[in-house]
Amino acid sequence: MRRRVGLSVLAALALASGLGARVQASAPPTADAIFARAKDAWRARQSVPFVEYGLLERYTWRNKTHDNWWHAAYRSADRALSLHRIIVAHDEQERLRGTAFAIHLRTHLGAARADTLETNPNADAFPVLDPLVDPDASFGLLRRDPQARLVGGVSLDAPTPSPRNIAAEPTLPPQPTPEPAAPGSPTDAPLREIARVEAVARDYTIALAGTEQVRAVNAYHLVLTPLRQPRLYRLRDLWVDTSDYATVKLDVDGLFQGKPYDDARWTVTYTELDGRPYVQQIKTDDTLRFGFDRYVSGLEYDFVQYDFPQAIAPLEFSHLL
Repeated sequence: MRRRVGLSVLAALALASGLGARVQASAPPTADAIFARAKDAWRARQSVPFVEYGLLERYTWRNKTHDNWWHAAYRSADRALSLHRIIVAHDEQERLRGTAFAIHLRTHLGAARADTLETNPNADAFPVLDPLVDPDASFGLLRRDPQARLVGGVSLDAPTPSPRNIAAEPTLPPQPTPEPAAPGSPTDAPLREIARVEAVARDYTIALAGTEQVRAVNAYHLVLTPLRQPRLYRLRDLWVDTSDYATVKLDVDGLFQGKPYDDARWTVTYTELDGRPYVQQIKTDDTLRFGFDRYVSGLEYDFVQYDFPQAIAPLEFSHLL
């Protein structure tokens, strides 16, 4: 009897030891390891030569939703991006008619106040500008060849171009990074993706917040706190697929060059097409101020109807050169 009890105890201990080993083996990797593997997934990406897609800009101003559409063509070799705004003549006339004028008020209870009245309820809150964002941007996870650039932009997040592939194409001299706008001075400067360096673990304190479902994908949620230069190292949250470490979603503090874009928190979501992640949406829940009183909410950029043609004529990109 004692022998049987002893054997049972040993068996229980062995079973418990095996369970402990399995639990330990299934434990998630560390936050730094997840971050490193997410970067490796971007490095392993094989880009296609050409991408075409539709791009929608949507926002709300004065309780009205405004939509602007573009057809976009992208060349991966040198990150040339061609944007053609889709204009419906009647809608454009409605948008441009009328005039905005300012009224200056002063009361005995306060200082002078300036307001702007727009006589056209269909007008846009700000000038329609080409959103120069490449469809396969990693938004700071990688630094690639700085000579490979988005035509017209200043981002460093670009693949290394092949001289063999672009020898017959016109090139641009390196473009200087524009100076940031002075604090508190909203501007209508064109959208530009900010210049970034490659983000490595030592640039941030990285914590694993847990595992979450993001669009039916099991994802590790990393929380990043910059150790220095928060205006340069802007990643704040990162969601990485638990199966292949592909980036599913990320949050950045500031996305475009110039105010008010670089003061907002932006969320970028990706969709996987043919095994490669592409930007699906860029959105902010912050309210953006343009001018004195033009407050825009719900600003988002939606990337839709991706297509991957075998070739696009070089002249398609010439208008941005």
